[in-house]
Amino acid sequence: MQAIVLAAGIGERMHSSRPKVLHEIFGRPILDYVLEVLADLGIRRAKVVIGHGGEQVRSFLKKRGAFPRTEVVYQRHQKGTGHAVICAKKSFRGYQGDILIWPGDMPLLKRETLEAFLGAHRNAKADASVLSSLQADPAGYGRILRAGGRFYAIREELDASEIERRIQEVNSGIYLFKSKQLFEALRRIKPSNRKNEFYLTDTIEVLYRSKARLEAFPLALPDEGHGINSRQDLGEVIGIMKNREIQKHQAAGVTFVAPDQTFVAPGVSIGKDTVIYPWSYIESGVKIGKDCEIGPFAKIRKGTSIGDGAVVGSFVELNRSRLGKKVLAKHLTYLGDAQIGDDTNIGAGTITANYDGKRKHKTKIGKKVLIGSDTVFVAPVTVGDRARTGAGSVITRGSKIKKGELVAGVPARSLKRKG
Repeated sequence: MQAIVLAAGIGERMHSSRPKVLHEIFGRPILDYVLEVLADLGIRRAKVVIGHGGEQVRSFLKKRGAFPRTEVVYQRHQKGTGHAVICAKKSFRGYQGDILIWPGDMPLLKRETLEAFLGAHRNAKADASVLSSLQADPAGYGRILRAGGRFYAIREELDASEIERRIQEVNSGIYLFKSKQLFEALRRIKPSNRKNEFYLTDTIEVLYRSKARLEAFPLALPDEGHGINSRQDLGEVIGIMKNREIQKHQAAGVTFVAPDQTFVAPGVSIGKDTVIYPWSYIESGVKIGKDCEIGPFAKIRKGTSIGDGAVVGSFVELNRSRLGKKVLAKHLTYLGDAQIGDDTNIGAGTITANYDGKRKHKTKIGKKVLIGSDTVFVAPVTVGDRARTGAGSVITRGSKIKKGELVAGVPARSLKRKG
């Protein structure tokens, strides 16, 4: 099976110089989520139709470079969704299979829903199928029209009658077509609507008149069909996505004290019996062990792992760092490119100065180390097991603190311990 991703729209309501599909959710472009699900479905090549801001989208696709491979198709003039698919016609020369069509601004659709849709389409031996959903408030969506239960048309809201607007089964914008029937129908549609555009939805009535087998499957949950056309939509989708992730972790034994005030990106691993306090922000790729305490007001960035029983407290930021078991970093701390051994205590106000203006450098701290409040590590720095730093110490670049050594001062120097 092959796929077309529609990513050419201007996105006027976003009021942005950036293409709509490149706006980010938890650090990843909207389009990236769509391509990820296509890869999970096993689609090896996707045709991405680009137009407004096309070079920016093309640059993203080139950098992404991951499975599925993408073939860019230009829609030079935005004349509607039907016209966008017509622009991709040459890419399907000689192809006789099914074509999945998916708007690039719909990142919430689940792989399981698409698998069910594909199975239903093939079992019905349909020429064209639409993935629909039931919406309590269908405003803004195209309505699914049926006669005697048989699906025969999709009516866009601007062109719908008052009776049609009451219909609660709506078009998600996801389609499966047999390639021959799709391009035959596109050849026959006309821009006879209020927007004077070529609607992909008009192909359904064309195919109905030619006695094609049509199906609309109400398989998508209401949230999955949520597209992004405005900043408000973007905020709503971000909220839905983070709530999905939190519910997944809750089911696995993680406590969220205030789920509505906590942000967890997809791709985070959290061990059972860990407690996440309010206003914590956890990026994709983070790994947190079991029996940990995180937050409130903690920011844990990608590339970070936290061992079992660790505490990351108020106003602590971790970036590309590895904390061992039972590490305590309770207050007002930044740890970047740091490696912290088991049972080490990080005092309030500790800073790893990991960037020298050109490169990032590592700070390595051993086991059972006691770091005094307001210690600054000018990386690269190495600290041995059971060492200690005095409050307000500045550990200068290249320092190697020995096992059990006590250092203090600005710059920090070794002190002899009495007794």
